[in-house]
Amino acid sequence: MKKNEVVVKSNGLRNELKEIRKSIDKLTNALIEIHIAQTNQHEINRKYCTCDSDDELLGDQKSKSE
Repeated sequence: MKKNEVVVKSNGLRNELKEIRKSIDKLTNALIEIHIAQTNQHEINRKYCTCDSDDELLGDQKSKSE
């Protein structure tokens, strides 16, 4: 069997890996921001919820604040 030799420049690979890492960091930061925004919106929705199922849970908090 004859082996095929592949010549790769290491600097090119390093640069590509660096760009991939930058892209992954940007994607990770975007996902974190989305998660924080969703969590904040969920907390806002919970705070102002007037639905019957949450009245029992919120009722304890309302009576303490009165």
